[in-house]
Order: sequence, then structure tokens, then C-alpha cells
Amino acid sequence: MRNIFFCFIAINFFLSELTGNISEEDQELALHHFIQGEFLVDQSNYALAILEFQEALDLDPNASTIHVSIADAYRRLGKNKRALNHLQVAIELNPNEIEAYEILSKIYILQKRLPQAEAVYKELTRLDSVNIDHYFALADLARLQKNWDIAIEYYLKAYRINSMAFKGLEQALQISLATNKFELAEEICGLLLEEEPENEKYLETMRDLALFNNDYEKALMIIKEIEAIRGPAIELLIQESALYEELDDSENALKTILKAFDNDSLNSNVINRLVNLLLNDQQIDRAENYNQILIDNFPDDVRGFINKGFLALNRNKPEDAITALASCVEKFPDEFTIHYLLGTSYYQVKDYSNAEVYLLQALGIFPDSRNTKHNLALIYDQIGEWSKSDELYLDLVATDSTDAQAFNNYAYSLADRNEDFELALELAKNAIRLVPKSAPYLDTIGWIYYKLNDYEKAIDFIRESLSIDSSNPVIKDHLNVVIKAKSMHVGDKGVQQAGIIDTTKTTILPFKE
Repeated sequence: MRNIFFCFIAINFFLSELTGNISEEDQELALHHFIQGEFLVDQSNYALAILEFQEALDLDPNASTIHVSIADAYRRLGKNKRALNHLQVAIELNPNEIEAYEILSKIYILQKRLPQAEAVYKELTRLDSVNIDHYFALADLARLQKNWDIAIEYYLKAYRINSMAFKGLEQALQISLATNKFELAEEICGLLLEEEPENEKYLETMRDLALFNNDYEKALMIIKEIEAIRGPAIELLIQESALYEELDDSENALKTILKAFDNDSLNSNVINRLVNLLLNDQQIDRAENYNQILIDNFPDDVRGFINKGFLALNRNKPEDAITALASCVEKFPDEFTIHYLLGTSYYQVKDYSNAEVYLLQALGIFPDSRNTKHNLALIYDQIGEWSKSDELYLDLVATDSTDAQAFNNYAYSLADRNEDFELALELAKNAIRLVPKSAPYLDTIGWIYYKLNDYEKAIDFIRESLSIDSSNPVIKDHLNVVIKAKSMHVGDKGVQQAGIIDTTKTTILPFKE
């Protein structure tokens, strides 16, 4: 139903624009038909309303208000062509006829003529620059046309005109997040928080944006604000603990998660986090005690068994890790970390056959695991299946040109088996370029120069390596071999010491993809 107040406004407009070319009697009669038409529109009787409006137009064809009203009635009947004709006349008679533009925009939208509708609303913002509805309409039209930046701009304009329109900022925020405009999203979220500083939804969004930007201090501050509103919820305490850990504040990280444990001692996420923090802090006994709580109360939670494996490896007891993990591998057949840790543990006890089996299973679950590929390559080097190790090394360096470890290990593998020293040297140089002060990498390139009979360079690099890691027995042995070879003026054949355990390669990697 049409607003009665609008009817009176329309009548006032009508009276103000009556031409002086008609008699007073015709003016009164035109007004009568106009009023009748408006009441009929209010009763949804558009056909009869059109008849009344037409009677009024016959008496005064130059009254733009009548053209607007009859156009609206035609629009409601779905006769848009006739409506457009009257709107065109209305605008020609009165270029500032706001209602004509509003009806025109509705017709264009109905006809999906979005650029034309946009042009009309732009004219409306010129005629009435403080009407935020017009800016919202422009924003919505921009969204429909996937003009995201323009949509955001109009939502912000509406807010700047009237801060009561801040709900439109939510739309702008959603668009910013969806289009990865995170800096703008942070700005908009800040405006929303100015309007509703205790809105948890806005605070959580600002926290997530801070996390995305690795601004852990800001994220922590926001979480504390949420806690002040919501109270010390377990989820928030877990998040807070994680942020303290990112900030290298292990004391507060542990203190916070213990607080969470005191509030809910049977929360698996809390217990797991507590175990990992204690493990990182080398409080192995306490970690094992809490982990047993996790296993006892949550026997279907794989994390308890994974933790048990890590704890055993941390105690340098790979046999215990194998026992713990092998007992649950059938229960969690698709769990990557179980297979990975089993492969790592078998490698440490030099059971390369089982190590290969479980690492291949891990790779089958997670084909992009670079750590698994690294460790498999080390195994194949150990058992002399160099075609397999070469394939893995080539894949690693081809898929990541910054993987210094892959360059180094491949280089050492080639040199160790006296193959393609030229390629080995190139690979070693790449490793040094990426990590100039790595003791193993410096030793590798020194060892290659030794194999090439360039004893001076070999000694220089290996001595530099030893200055970084003075306790490494392999580096010491390499230096002794090179010095002896230089003094004897012989080549590398038959000079290598038998039985030297290679620790210049990076050792098998712990799980951290």
C-alpha cells in the first residue's frame, strides 16, 4: 500500500506545478482525478487509477507529477513500455523529478538493464546527495556486476554520509574478505568496531586478520578483549596459549594451557596442547603423564599415539617408538604421521627395509611431503639404490629451488659414489649460496674439492665447516684425510677411510611439513 503521507506530498507537488494555462475549474477537476487515482493505487486498483490519472492529464498534460503517478501504475501492471514513455515526459518537464528516476531505476533492474539502472542512481545521488538508500542501491548493482571495488566504495560513502548506515559496512567487509583485500578489510572492520566495540563477530574477524598478517601481539590483545566479554572460554585459552608460543613466551603459553586444563581436565585439545608444550620444554616425564591421560580417555584420538612416538624418539628410544606406533597402525591406516614416524624410527635402528615400507606408505597418503622424499632418498643412498635416490633428489630440486638440503644431499651422494663431480660441485655451490654458514654444506663442497684433488680449496672449506661445528667427528675425519692426502701428494683413490659414518648429510627429518 502506498503511504498516505506520500499522497499528500504528491498532491502538494501537483498543486505547485499546475500550469497557469488552464482555468481554475480545470485545476480543481484535475486535482480531483489525481487524488482519486492515488487512492485507487493505494487500494491496488491500478487499472482504474490509470483512468483517473489520464483524466487529470487530459486537463493538465504538463504536470510531471501526474506522469510519474500514471507511470508507476503502468509499472505495477507490468506495462513497462508505457511507464517508460510517461517517465521520459516527466523528466523532460522536471529534470529534478526524483520519484521519476526511482521508478525508472526499478524498471531497469526488472529488465536487467543494470548499467542503465546504475546511471539513474548516479543521477539520484546528484539530486539528493544525502539519501543513503541510493548509495546502497549503487553498491548492490556493483555487486551484481561483480564490480567489487566500486561496491565497497559506495558502502563506505553511505557510511560517511550517515554513520547509522554502518550495517552496510558488513557487506563491504564480506566483499573485502572474499576478494582477498585484507588490508581494506582490516580498515572496515575497525570502523565496525568503532560502532560496536564489543561485537564478538567483528573482534573475531579482526583477530583472524591479525593472524593472517602474523601480528601475533595484536591477535593476542584482541583475544583478551573477547575474553573480557565472554569470559575465559576454553577455546580462547587454547588460542591464547598458541599465540604465546608463537611469541616465544613458553612460560605464559604453558601457564595459559594449564589454566584451561584446570577448567576442563578432560578436553582432548587442551591435553594435547599441554603435552606438546611440555615436550618442547623438555619436560618429558610430565608430558608422558598427561599424554597417558589423553590415551586413556580418548583411545580413538590418534594424537595420543603420535605424541607417544615423538616422546620415545625424544628419549632416543626408537625401539619404544616402533612398539607404540606399530600397535596402532592398523587402527589408523590412513594417518600420515603414524607411517612417517614409523619410517623414521626404523631408519634410526638401521632397519632400512621397514623404514622404506612405512615411508612409502606415508608418501602414498601425502604425495607432496618433501620431508618423506628427503628421508627416502637417504635410505636409498644407504642401501645403494642410487637410481631411486637420484629420482627423488631431482624431483626435490626441480620443485623447490630454495631447498638447500636437497642440493647438498644430492651433491654428497654423487661425490660419495665418485660420480659426476661437475654436477656435484654445482649442486653444492647452490646449497652454499642458499645457506652460506652451514657446517654440513661447507664440508660437502670441501669433500668434493678433495675428490677433485684440489686440496687447498678442500682444506679451506672443511676448516670453515669445523669452525662452525668443532665437535663433529666426521668433519674432523674429513680434514685429516685431506691433509694426509695433500702431504702424500696422492689422489683421492684409496685414501678414503673405510667405515666413516656420514653425518654431513642432513639427518632424517622430524615431522614438520
